Amino acid sequence: MSPIEPVSDLVGRRLARDPPPAASKGERLLRIQKMWNYFPHADIQNLCDSMPRRIAALIAARGGYTKY
Repeated sequence: MSPIEPVSDLVGRRLARDPPPAASKGERLLRIQKMWNYFPHADIQNLCDSMPRRIAALIAARGGYTKY
């Protein structure tokens, strides 16, 4: 369980919505950095605040699948 996984998922979704696709790895990296710099602080805080619920769900599932 890593708190960075949901952030990575959000960035990936935003990249998928951002036409056209990046022409190179360098351009993709620049887009990711720009998204990260403008990522709303409230979204990061919400993800941090959700960690106790995520951990509780993982414990309840005994390491199995959760809705997260």
